Amino acid sequence: MFTMSHLPVYQHRERILEALAANQVIVVESPTGSGKTTQIPLILNEAGYAKEGVIGVTQPRRIATLSVTEFIEKQLNATDGYVAYKMRFSDTTKAETKIKVMTDGILLMEAKNDPLLSDYSVMLIDEAHERSLNIDFVLGLLKNVLKARSDFKVIISSATINTKVFSTFFDGAPVISIQARQHP
Repeated sequence: MFTMSHLPVYQHRERILEALAANQVIVVESPTGSGKTTQIPLILNEAGYAKEGVIGVTQPRRIATLSVTEFIEKQLNATDGYVAYKMRFSDTTKAETKIKVMTDGILLMEAKNDPLLSDYSVMLIDEAHERSLNIDFVLGLLKNVLKARSDFKVIISSATINTKVFSTFFDGAPVISIQARQHP
């Protein structure tokens, strides 16, 4: 039976959590299929980040937003909106939501009403290498939130990321490189 512990990123959970405990921002680099998108939110949930606020996950595309939400729900056997998604014209979030997967555009819209993203304890920016206008705006927004909130954490994640650019932008954020055989 397949479990999350089979994925390379999950096997490096201690490295990820130690780096995040010591830094506000970390960059995770790992090949496609290694579990970055689906396992990092689970690792954060297990570590108690959902007790401090919502674990946010951004995706650049709607289809990825849906599939990531469904996979995380199944892994956690979650019900009642614990894991939810929000994208333009569709919102399954509830007051009980602790892991929220959203398009990057939704995060920008939320920031208009709450510039400090006060509902969130941590934000995972997935597929950061795509460098769309939205992602660039999100990164700038997060840099401002980090200055105002010492309790807020950010993880930048991608398979083909130029880690130096993101590490430098976030003032020397550590890079966690996970060299792993790609999941079939």
